[in-house]
Amino acid sequence: MRKIKYIIAGISAAVFMVSCELDNFDGPDAQVYGAVIDAETEELIQQEIGTSGDAACVQVIEYGYAIRKVQQWKLMLNGEYRNNLVFSGTYDVIMNNGNFVKLDTIKGYRFDKGENRLDFRVIPNIRIKEPIVKKENNAIVATFKLQYGHRTGKAEKVALFAQSDQNPSNSFNLAHVTANIEGDDINFENNSRNANKVFTLTLDLNSDEGKKLKAGQKYFFRIGALPKDLGEGIQAKYNYSPVFEIQL
Repeated sequence: MRKIKYIIAGISAAVFMVSCELDNFDGPDAQVYGAVIDAETEELIQQEIGTSGDAACVQVIEYGYAIRKVQQWKLMLNGEYRNNLVFSGTYDVIMNNGNFVKLDTIKGYRFDKGENRLDFRVIPNIRIKEPIVKKENNAIVATFKLQYGHRTGKAEKVALFAQSDQNPSNSFNLAHVTANIEGDDINFENNSRNANKVFTLTLDLNSDEGKKLKAGQKYFFRIGALPKDLGEGIQAKYNYSPVFEIQL
């Protein structure tokens, strides 16, 4: 019995020593932040947020491990991102799953201890130009123009999303209205021809969809445009306007 006690005590001491050794490892010592920026207009590129496949992220793979796992750093609504729990070191940085023309992987990028800024200048698939969302009589009316950034594909549909918080999107909305615009032939080659074409979306507050929004309450609205035919293996994601706040 005494021998068993000694064995258990020895195991406990070994576990304690291992725990102490693990606890002595340095924690995350770097912070990484930045934004996805339109390379031509210098504007932030509005994003989808959430847990669905529509949400874009910065993907990184840290060097120094036999199995190199992909880490995902989510983008915020306005296109910015920040991760304060990063280990300094060398990484591959991947930006190929957003609502913009994908970038080549950045190989062997070094994040130093402390603050690190890394911006991504990209071309959005679609730019929503001159967006206006306002209440007119008993409807919410959105007007805007489109400019195609991607050299392949075309615009499939446009939408107006309404939400009770500041994150209206295709994934998160209380009410929405959409329109198929494939027949308008909005693509890169026809940008100049369609530069002044104004699109209008109307959410009738008396309709079944509009009645989901309650009078006297504040809601947030965002215009979205969805491309298609971007190329094999490329998932189309909505491009968005800034958010508009309206009191009903």
